[in-house]
Amino acid sequence: MTDEIELQLEQTGLPEMPEMGRLQIRNAQNPMQTEVHPDRVEFLLLCSGCKRMWLRERCYDLQGGDLLIILPGEEHGAEDFIQNRSSLLYLMMTVPTEGDGFCMLSESERQALWERICRLPARLQAPSQVRRGMERLFAALQPEDSLRAARLRVRLMEFLFQLLDAGEALGGRLPNPLPADISTVIRYIRERRDEMPDIPRLASLVNLSESRFKQKFKQATGIPPAEFIVREKIREAGLLLRDNGRTVTSIAMELGFSSSQHFSVLFKKYVGESPVQYRKNHEFVP
Repeated sequence: MTDEIELQLEQTGLPEMPEMGRLQIRNAQNPMQTEVHPDRVEFLLLCSGCKRMWLRERCYDLQGGDLLIILPGEEHGAEDFIQNRSSLLYLMMTVPTEGDGFCMLSESERQALWERICRLPARLQAPSQVRRGMERLFAALQPEDSLRAARLRVRLMEFLFQLLDAGEALGGRLPNPLPADISTVIRYIRERRDEMPDIPRLASLVNLSESRFKQKFKQATGIPPAEFIVREKIREAGLLLRDNGRTVTSIAMELGFSSSQHFSVLFKKYVGESPVQYRKNHEFVP
């Protein structure tokens, strides 16, 4: 554990759900290595921030509130991408049909549960009840509770039913998580690459109070508007650094940063390298 990354790992002692974890990344970290779980299902809930991950030969750009379902034997990871600031919860669950006694379900119930889990989309925008269900699982990890195992099994089934209801309501489709006014703001931010828009201006653009705007923006994108602006600027900077004829200072000024030093500090925070290191360590196409 360091100041930059914190992992809370819980061994539950429950055969149905042997492991749970909470991960918080405060600054850019090395890419996530590809991994595979041959006999477990992983439910990964991104609570805040952004995360890019490969799964089933597809790249998913996850935002706060997204839940990823990783079935046994499926390779997943993000070896090509720096891990940005984010927080997530995950749980490892055994396949219901393997072995007896999964949450005291009958054989036919275990088979039906597994078939329905397999039909869920790999990624979905988790509604509030699903997110609360996962938090309630963590809350049930009371070491002194003599009924801990029973409580965990009940909470696990509650979470699974909430997840099945949410996923099946989509019919395999992802909802559009961006309301029209938030889409307008994002378009405004991207079209004004030389500005660093302030929050009051963005809120007034869509006729929202500043507090309501911040709340709605974070609900839709998973990150606060100020952080979204910085991430967009850093993404654009990575493209501009392809031009070796451009100085770091000129790029910083073009993107609306107050100084090249401020730009360099933020770039390293989100990318893990300074702009100069990034340019040296990546092969760019002229």
